[in-house]
Amino acid sequence: MLVWLLLALIPAHAVTPMAGVAWTPFSRSDLVWTDDGRTSGVGVGEFDGAVRPALTGFGGAWISRRVGLVGTLGVARLQSTTWVGDTYRQRHWGVVRPGMDLRVALSTREVGRPAPWAMVGVHGDIPSARDVSNGYTDDEQDQADDTAFVDRARLGGVGGRVGIGVDYRLREGIAVGAMWAAEYHRGVLRTDEANTVSSWVGADAALLLTFEWPARSEEPESD
Repeated sequence: MLVWLLLALIPAHAVTPMAGVAWTPFSRSDLVWTDDGRTSGVGVGEFDGAVRPALTGFGGAWISRRVGLVGTLGVARLQSTTWVGDTYRQRHWGVVRPGMDLRVALSTREVGRPAPWAMVGVHGDIPSARDVSNGYTDDEQDQADDTAFVDRARLGGVGGRVGIGVDYRLREGIAVGAMWAAEYHRGVLRTDEANTVSSWVGADAALLLTFEWPARSEEPESD
């Protein structure tokens, strides 16, 4: 809501919408993560590769010559339903992962010239999990609800990143680039017996392909 309000207050001619894709190659660390059993086990967690795949899309706008806002959205959901006669059991796990980055250009964005920028961003994993059946007793349903609560806590989390990048505009409206960022992710699992806080710090690099729709031809800034 704050982002849309900010965009509404900015003159339309000053905004340059953009969209593109970012490719982050998998490394051997992903294999080690799997071998160590650190994935969620249901395929929809932050490090499972579905809600945040190697190839991701983004969209946003340069709201001025120097400042840009970029948003991402990841979605993953696994659901299974089993029937035995008239009795069914339905389970699902899901995560919605919105993210927002603020980019600050360190030089003017011109065709045929590398344009470096700095970036800071935040993201959140919004979890969902449920286990229901018309064959459960009240106690069994309570136990299933407790298990689903633990699953939601395990799948949820928040984090952020800070990094640098560069775009090279091949022509007006098309740019290729690269980005490097240090990332942080934190999850909290609270139960009646104990509280567990997990955190991850790492770094990622990505290749970028960006398309822009300038409202009018951009003129170089005067010194």
